[in-house]
Amino acid sequence: MDFDTGRKFLDRAKAIGISKGVEVSVAVVDAAGHPVIVARGKAEAWHGPYMAAGKARLAAAFRKPTIALIEQWTDRPLYAMSLTEIIPGGVTLNPGGYPIFENGACIGAIGVGGGSPALDDEVARLTVEALGASQR
Repeated sequence: MDFDTGRKFLDRAKAIGISKGVEVSVAVVDAAGHPVIVARGKAEAWHGPYMAAGKARLAAAFRKPTIALIEQWTDRPLYAMSLTEIIPGGVTLNPGGYPIFENGACIGAIGVGGGSPALDDEVARLTVEALGASQR
């Protein structure tokens, strides 16, 4: 994941968020969870970039959308909570993170925050799908 690719994902997510009436925070990380590009949504949402980055790191770590991981761990809440301490940089256990694939390999992930959990998930999913980076 290079900066220019990360910027494409960020710009698309911001545009999708605006089309849905929400100024989203967006973070794009590489496959190891290192930040590539991060942008805050609303000026007063100082926590937005941290939330978005945590969602992106979780999606990158497991190569799955965060909403799927949350569902997968419903019966193991302590496992999910333990990840907040062991994954470097921290993770956010909320919908809105999606892995980014290229030629079948995970090259990074995007995290979106600023709306409801369902809206954050939708913006992230639509962004990945629009740029042809879905695992499907």
